Parts: sequence; C-alpha cells; structure tokens
Amino acid sequence: MSTWIEDVIKGLDDLNGSASLSDIYKKLREIRQLPHPKSFDAIIRREIESHSSDSEAYTRKGDYFYSVEGLGGGVWGLRNYLKNTPIAIDADIPLGFDEPARIHQETYRILRDTNLARKLKLLHQNKCQLCGTQIELQNGKYYSEAHHITPLGNPHDGPDIAKNIIVLCPNHHVMLDYGAIKLDQSLITAHPKHTIDTQYITYHNDRIWGKVDNQ
Repeated sequence: MSTWIEDVIKGLDDLNGSASLSDIYKKLREIRQLPHPKSFDAIIRREIESHSSDSEAYTRKGDYFYSVEGLGGGVWGLRNYLKNTPIAIDADIPLGFDEPARIHQETYRILRDTNLARKLKLLHQNKCQLCGTQIELQNGKYYSEAHHITPLGNPHDGPDIAKNIIVLCPNHHVMLDYGAIKLDQSLITAHPKHTIDTQYITYHNDRIWGKVDNQ
C-alpha cells in the first residue's frame, strides 16, 4: 500500500497541481481505501505541512508542497509544478526571487514573473481570465502571463499582491499594457481563492486605458 505522502502527492497531481484543503481531503478519500481513520483530515494536513518549507512544521524530510496564498489560506500546491511553470518571456529574474526587476521604458511593461505571479498562474491553470485561452507548449506544459493591473513602476507604484494581478494570454497582456482595452470585472473569470480588488480595475480604466503613448 502506498504511503500517506505518496497519496497526497498523487491527489494534488490529479487536481492539476494545486487545490484547497477541502478538495485535497475529498480527493484523498477517493484514493485511500476504507476504512478512513477519524483523524483522516489531520493526517493529510500534517503530511503537507511537515513536507513544506513554507510551514513552521517543516521537518526537512522533503520539500514537496508550497502554500499558494500564504499560511492560513488553505490552498496548497505541488512545488515541482511551480518549478516547471514556464517563465514569462519578458522576465529575467531567477526562480526564488520575490521582487521583479525594474527597467526604464517608455511603456508600462515591467519584468514581473514573481513567485506570487507564478502561483496565481498555476491556480488558474494558465488560463486567461479574460478569454479562457490556455496555451499548450510542445513539451506538454502550459504558458500564461501575469499582469499587474496597477503597474509596479513609477509613477503608478502598484503593489505586488494577488488582488492587483490578473492571469492573461499574451494578446490580452499586451492590450492591457498599452491601454488598448477597458476592464470589466463582471467579464473576468474569477477563482474562489483569488479576488481582484476593484480599486486596481478602476485605476486601469481611469489612468491607463486609452492613455498609453508608446511612441
């Protein structure tokens, strides 16, 4: 019989690499044979936390999981999925750095592939939140880009937080960067674990939409 950690890894793999604890518990009940112990959920959570360097309970016996939203958020992912997520073509920071590099340009494009952005791309399964496009590469991986709705650079100085990030296909990413389209929150595909704050959408529509001059 497989071990608990092996089944947790398999369960998260079946859930496309990241899921809420409730979904993980449900999946593990499908995988593990009956009878289930009364402490079933606690055992699974212990296995995740003890095998994640994001947790204070980490035992250093294998760093298999990461916290998608930070501890307490209740969403966990497989770390090997995070490592294998293709880096955006306009990013030049090494995996593991939390802050994006800033470069001076006449547009608002900034090197932006932070760890947080990569986690959100996995959460949305690399599907564009505006059109649903999911780009599959020849190696079987999927590609998407993360956009800070209120840009990180001067003069905007937007924050690098989940509420200011939207996952996009390259086409919609460029359209937003250059202010070619307006954002409508009702048309953005939402995820229960990722909420975009209206203040950033309003900022884009008031300050960037129709106002970027790339000449």
